[in-house]
Amino acid sequence: MSSGATVRREIRDYPFEVFRGDLPDELLQMVEHEKVSRVRLPGGRLVWLVLGYDEVSEVLTDVRFRRSGGPFDTGAEVTDGCPVRNLGMDGAAHAGLRRLAARAFTPRRIEAFRSRIQAITDELLDAMVERGSPGDLVADLVVPLPAIVISELLGVPAADRERFAQWDTAMMAVDTHAVTETADPTRAMRAYLGARLAEKRAAPGTDLLSAWVEAQADDPSLTDEEIIGLAVTVLVGGREISSISVGMRALFQHPDVMQRLRADPGLIPPAVDELLRFTSLSPTFFELTVVAPVELGGVALQAGDVVMPLPWAANRDPAKFPEPDLLRLDRPWGQHLTFGTGSHFCLGAALGRMEVEIAIATLLRRFPHLRPAVEIDELPWRHERINCGLKAFPVAWA
Repeated sequence: MSSGATVRREIRDYPFEVFRGDLPDELLQMVEHEKVSRVRLPGGRLVWLVLGYDEVSEVLTDVRFRRSGGPFDTGAEVTDGCPVRNLGMDGAAHAGLRRLAARAFTPRRIEAFRSRIQAITDELLDAMVERGSPGDLVADLVVPLPAIVISELLGVPAADRERFAQWDTAMMAVDTHAVTETADPTRAMRAYLGARLAEKRAAPGTDLLSAWVEAQADDPSLTDEEIIGLAVTVLVGGREISSISVGMRALFQHPDVMQRLRADPGLIPPAVDELLRFTSLSPTFFELTVVAPVELGGVALQAGDVVMPLPWAANRDPAKFPEPDLLRLDRPWGQHLTFGTGSHFCLGAALGRMEVEIAIATLLRRFPHLRPAVEIDELPWRHERINCGLKAFPVAWA
């Protein structure tokens, strides 16, 4: 903490303002001067808001912070009297499941999907062009692209995508405590995936479910319930890649960077990494529970306390990123926390990054005159989900 900083100790209501794509100045100042603070969430719950890079990293890696609920709640805890492992666990249970899960996410498998992602992107943009300018990046590309990709990767038929969208909406609600119906969509999704798993066992394919069935044959410790839980996690985490829309929003706000990318497409991979660091998806994140006393950022936390780390705020910590509020293409690769860190680093990070790179590269190549059809400040945001994202993004190109 700088010597002249003033730390406010009163409990404030959070979020500080309605989220419209940018973290408020007050929060960005707190990243440097008040890295851990007590806030009151909508509904009255008290949590410790964690903002600093080192502090968020510690929360995401230290076993004294337990993950529970939200996107990590895959709906099954015990089968035949034995605990069901899930990717929200820590320690040996998580490591064993993660190792088996990763067998389906090999670099070769993901890279082999590149041409298919490009084809899906082109098909979606062809349809957008056919409908005519203006279009909607969210409805025409951002929502359908990852939904199609993750469904095909898991072997889910196109006819069933809409029901997954409905289940996902309930499971990713901001206040999961207030959504009493959440368990029903989770059970429905699990039942559906269980049926698909049985089909894949009888007739294996090249999808992830088939790969996990193959892993199960080599290691019987991987149960059907655990495979279904992995599939739930992958579907919920991969159905929407909001970094495409918020990344384009940032590029429209930085036309000099956009022009550099049009002139040199080879800069798109590092640009996407910087956009992942620079942009924010939501003023909130999932919550973790303290299970043993720990000091975090100079604050003593007790067992039972709840913390909410904010990776997008940590990505603006000047102690880690010089000139953090500037969009720069010369930063070291992959140091941001957008995909998490440590043993819980996002399993599908390579796939998500690839989708963002292909989407942005294709938009810049195919639409040299692409521009927002409304003022950037008028873009509507969703506030009912952990991952807010843009509700719509009207664009013109004619």
